[in-house]
Amino acid sequence: MKKISKFSIGSGCYKCQSCGRMTRDTGGDGVGVGCCDLCYEIGGVVNSIWDNCNKEANIKRYKELYAEVIAKGGKLEKETF
Repeated sequence: MKKISKFSIGSGCYKCQSCGRMTRDTGGDGVGVGCCDLCYEIGGVVNSIWDNCNKEANIKRYKELYAEVIAKGGKLEKETF
């Protein structure tokens, strides 16, 4: 069975502006701002934390995403929450 790729056909690689990992357009919104999908999601979670939306759950999600980026070789500033 053929494996289905989540990368867009013909998309080149680019360096994530946040973590520095090489990534490609996966059809998510991250490519529009030059980030990988994980870093783009981190940005949304941080905005929710700043807006005091379900703060405890969002801090937990932030830490999960942060750990995932680091585990995949990304380099982010020190965890802020």
